[in-house]
Amino acid sequence: MAPHLHSVVVVVGDQEIALDFYTRVLGWAKREDNQMTEDYRFLVVVPPGHSTGVVLGPAHIHGRGAPGAANPQDTDIYLVTDDLAADYERWSGEGVVFDGPPEPMPWGGLGARFSDPFGNRFFITDGA
Repeated sequence: MAPHLHSVVVVVGDQEIALDFYTRVLGWAKREDNQMTEDYRFLVVVPPGHSTGVVLGPAHIHGRGAPGAANPQDTDIYLVTDDLAADYERWSGEGVVFDGPPEPMPWGGLGARFSDPFGNRFFITDGA
C-alpha cells in the first residue's frame, strides 16, 4: 500500500475548546485522543466521512503558538463542501468568524475564509 496522508497540525491554545469547536460547531468527529506523555495529548479530528485528520496540537509540543484571534493566519488547508451557502449560514449562527460571505470564485464555485477560535484560517469552497 502506498503511503497516505494521516493528518496536518493546527496549533491551538486550548485542546478542549478546540475539540468543542471542531466537533460541536463544525460537525467533525474525534478520531484519536491519546495521552502520549503527562503533558502531551495527541488529539485528531476529521471531517465527516473522511480519513485525513487535523491534529489539534498544543503549542509547547509544536514549538509555536496559535496565531490568535486578533491576528489570524492561513493554515493553507482547503476544504470542499457540497453546499457552502448552507454551511456559512449554519456556522455563522454558531459564531464561526468568516472574513466575509461566500464569493464567486474564478472556477465557478463559491469560496470563503473562516477562522477557528485560535486564529487558524481555513479556505472553504463548494466548487472543487
